[in-house]
Amino acid sequence: MLDKRWMERCQAQRVPYLDGEAPDRAVFTGIVLARDGRGVYPVGLFEVCGEVVIYPPQTLNPAEESAMLAAAMGLARAWDGSGVLTMRFAKQRDGSDFALLDVDEEISAEAKHLLTLRGLWDGAGASFLQPGGKAPELPELSMIGISMGEKLHTADNLRGALLQLPEPVRAAFVGWYDKVLRHEG
Repeated sequence: MLDKRWMERCQAQRVPYLDGEAPDRAVFTGIVLARDGRGVYPVGLFEVCGEVVIYPPQTLNPAEESAMLAAAMGLARAWDGSGVLTMRFAKQRDGSDFALLDVDEEISAEAKHLLTLRGLWDGAGASFLQPGGKAPELPELSMIGISMGEKLHTADNLRGALLQLPEPVRAAFVGWYDKVLRHEG
């Protein structure tokens, strides 16, 4: 749930926010950003799928991804702090409407995993945010990451990462992810 400061920032930036419970037909995605005196850096995006988090998202279309990233960048620029932000969005399953669900101003598990995938985690924080650190190069992720809590699984492809999950977790996937696991997607 957003606090009043973030609701005001959303209103100022004209970013929709969710005030109350997420609808049953919502999917959850997120964006991790870093902010320092030099600017705002998009570290990466993720999606929540049941018990797991997938880096980068596999089911967002480019227009949805661009719209969410633009909203998150605008909000991060309005933030009065520095460091790593995790913004989580609820999105309609059957449409492109989305709303900001919450913001984590501390390093979240998702942020730690994305920083690790990019080689920017120094064990305690984002290495490039340390005094004297240089701005990061953030090319497209070259691997897929899937996390369950603190455990991060990586592979060169989505199916390889999914196969590292415990069988009960894999059995719970439906739709597109189930097809990928069965080699149909």
